[in-house]
Amino acid sequence: MSKDKLLAPTFNVARYIINMNNRVYDGLLAFIGKLTFVQKLYLFAFILLCFSKSLVIVAAITVVGLLAEFWPLFARVWHSLAGKAVLLLFYAVIANFALAGAASVVNEVVGVSSSHFSYTHNFAILLYLPAWTLAISIIALLLLQIFVPFYLFTLLLLKPFGVDGFNLTNLQHYQKWTMFFRLILSSILLYHLALISDVDSVIEENLDNPKLLNIQQTSTEGADLEKIILDSVGESEVDALEQENTDDKSAPTNNEKHDSGNSTLDSLEQEIKTSVNKSLRLRALYSQKTRELIAHFAYQLEADGKSRCAISDNAHIVELNDYEILEISPDMSKPYGYDFEVKVCQSPAFPL
Repeated sequence: MSKDKLLAPTFNVARYIINMNNRVYDGLLAFIGKLTFVQKLYLFAFILLCFSKSLVIVAAITVVGLLAEFWPLFARVWHSLAGKAVLLLFYAVIANFALAGAASVVNEVVGVSSSHFSYTHNFAILLYLPAWTLAISIIALLLLQIFVPFYLFTLLLLKPFGVDGFNLTNLQHYQKWTMFFRLILSSILLYHLALISDVDSVIEENLDNPKLLNIQQTSTEGADLEKIILDSVGESEVDALEQENTDDKSAPTNNEKHDSGNSTLDSLEQEIKTSVNKSLRLRALYSQKTRELIAHFAYQLEADGKSRCAISDNAHIVELNDYEILEISPDMSKPYGYDFEVKVCQSPAFPL
């Protein structure tokens, strides 16, 4: 076979590969050019979810995309009378929960009713209301993605009767694929929140535990954290979990595919455990710091440095009634840096 006859097919194959690469490159550029900023965020978050273990970054990108996409919907709802009523009712409920939660935290810190600390109560509301508003709004936004397919399915059923809904978003291209990716990301984030809800309940029940509150100062990330959680949950539940793990490990394996499946599940379990540990440390740190600020505010600004009642050195008091006072003094051995003690009022009218 001559040299020219060998070169011709080779050039044709090379030309075909080059043309195919050019078509793929042009198609990829055209695809990316049609995507909006929000769709690019969803795509990037989905790629990170598939190839990265950082669920926090995925959650942050997804939340930013949801807020950017549904902000026009929020604006449209707000400009209607019924929409304003619904939104105001929604955030009034959040404010009521924040009000009650702040009163409970003040009572926990000072040891008496929060009605004696009106300014400290207001300060606690300022600390907790943004967190409550942001958290509940994000959860509501994630839950909305679960109900969007049902909304579209209902509109499809009602379309023959002349019922037309309104568009939830202003996307022009790849609306169905965007809804699919949005639903997947939202479901995963909600599932992750459900996993850490039990840990958060442990924190709420053990906020006065100095070991739990000072968890950010532990030298290790795994052993000490697990010990604190296990001590808070209880030995019986721990024994049950250990028994389940022992049974799972002692179960016979049939083939290598089953072993690889177990290793995949163990890897996923480890990733979830790491995310839960990070959430636990962040929640404990936030709870500790807010309570320290509340105690400091009560001592420096709410309590009185001088009173008709006798006061210990370097202490401030709040008069509970004509006979009792709450004395606040700095004490670093206490969980929040201050000691709160109810004492009898010693005054010229009521001598000891």
